[in-house]
Amino acid sequence: MQRLINLGCKLNQYEGYCLLRKFSNTGNLVIVNTCCVTREAEIKSQKKFHQALRKFPTSTIMATGCDCRIHPEKYSQAKRVLDNVARNATIKDVLPKPDKARYFLKIQDGCNMPCTYCIVSKLRTRLESKPVQDIEQEIEWANSLRYKEIVLVGANIGLYGNDIETTLENLLSAIAKSPDTPRVRLSSIEPFFITDDLLSIMKQLPVCRHFHIPIQSADNAILRKMKRAYDVAYLEKTIDLVHRTFPDVAIGTDVIIGFPGEGEKEFANTYQFLRAQPFTHLHVFPYSPRPGTEAYALGDPIPKSEKKNRLWALKKLIQQKNHEFRKQLLNKKFRVTVEHKNGKYIGLTDNYIRVSIDQQCPKHTLVQVKITDVTEDNTRASLCKSNTADV
Repeated sequence: MQRLINLGCKLNQYEGYCLLRKFSNTGNLVIVNTCCVTREAEIKSQKKFHQALRKFPTSTIMATGCDCRIHPEKYSQAKRVLDNVARNATIKDVLPKPDKARYFLKIQDGCNMPCTYCIVSKLRTRLESKPVQDIEQEIEWANSLRYKEIVLVGANIGLYGNDIETTLENLLSAIAKSPDTPRVRLSSIEPFFITDDLLSIMKQLPVCRHFHIPIQSADNAILRKMKRAYDVAYLEKTIDLVHRTFPDVAIGTDVIIGFPGEGEKEFANTYQFLRAQPFTHLHVFPYSPRPGTEAYALGDPIPKSEKKNRLWALKKLIQQKNHEFRKQLLNKKFRVTVEHKNGKYIGLTDNYIRVSIDQQCPKHTLVQVKITDVTEDNTRASLCKSNTADV
């Protein structure tokens, strides 16, 4: 029996599933795929590893991922340790077969951005883009597994092609030509890569109306300290462009709270920006100093209690905004990917709303539903009468 314990981002999940398939003939294997993007992620990774040692004492425990590169000594009890570099060499040319409703497709790795808080760019240093032809072949693989949605993932997908003389726009144009392309979702894309040309090409695809655009802050002074290469005015224009291009679009973002120098005024600027802009989803990360990053020298001057207060203020804000967004979708029809959870049928719309479906649906299919009820905590939908087993 094999088990995969995946932590971290969608890219990490892709790599974990590739590793699982690589060692599919190794019985009684437990893979702990670690993450270190925050101190909390490090702690959780190490906790999951020690839980695996206790829970599966007779299994072969493999530890892998980014935290294994930073803290290899923490995983010395594993039968085998593969840091993120060794893992990627091990899974080269391996295609995953995940038990998921959506297929995460890795298109690139590596980041060379100068963000002062980020450890990932210090661990995934090599820019490596998957050739267009290989991506097209992997889409065929995903089709053969009957996936109805692919999510393009990477360390920084806007950098796709920098190492092979092409661009993300060229990739999207190429896959748009195939009549068999399933619906396509971008995982996370930095603001400076969102252009009129990119959005125009995306409209040629069966694209998901969902953009995750990490902003990290909406205070110009903090953005400069983070070396984010844009200001608040640029963010406003970018978000407005996306919002005008796609009706009912979902726009998510990442925000770091408690970065050194973020006082009440700076946080208020971020809060007011988030409230004014059409964000529907939000990931909030309390700042944690990462050894090896430029910002580490700034220390961690914001008290934990203040970070906690700011975190809950933003979570409350996004809950309200998300509820308002979902209420606008009432009585509208959407195609959703279906998964089964705890005996329930859950669908995901292209604009990233999870809906509870009130009828039985085949797993891992694409069906059409109508949203019938929206509460603060749930969105309910009914199958449309025109559905076949697979729309």
